Amino acid sequence: MHYVYLSSLIVDSDVELDDVGVLQSQKNNHELTVKFLRINKTKSLKPDHVVEFDIHKTGDRYDFKVCDRCFKHLNTADHFQDNRHKKGNVITKRPSCKSCRKIKDGVAIPATVKRKWEATRPKNYTSFTCPICNKTTIVGISKIVLDHNHLTGDVRGWLCESCNTGIGRFDDDPQIAQRAIIWLEKEN
Repeated sequence: MHYVYLSSLIVDSDVELDDVGVLQSQKNNHELTVKFLRINKTKSLKPDHVVEFDIHKTGDRYDFKVCDRCFKHLNTADHFQDNRHKKGNVITKRPSCKSCRKIKDGVAIPATVKRKWEATRPKNYTSFTCPICNKTTIVGISKIVLDHNHLTGDVRGWLCESCNTGIGRFDDDPQIAQRAIIWLEKEN
């Protein structure tokens, strides 16, 4: 596969600067067909509107990285936050750019609401049954977290960390969760 990113704006288009796409075809040197990942659409454009790049030479150890949410080809140092240290004290960056991370993190729980909920937190070394997976764990040995709607900041309640992470991976989107249910019920 050949990857490209948009290097110059196209008037009246939903493709944005730095959008990454997969080169579908090239008609002589005058027209390319590119499927842009962020918008999931194929566009025809002139070769001088895009720059081809080696996807294998992007990421934490390179000058440029592709965001896993907006699929833009961005400067690694400027657009990606440090995430964690790996073996050998190697710092990894978040897979999402700073702009997408703000959207993903969403609205925080208001401090007054959070204090109220913290007062209801199950005590360490008591049992807790997650309302999603129904697994009973011991608080303090297993982590429980306060789940909330990232669009509104409204609290939904206490969950085990695994279920909270799962909801987060589905972007708090019931439609994605529904598609996951259909997938799980699928017979092969």
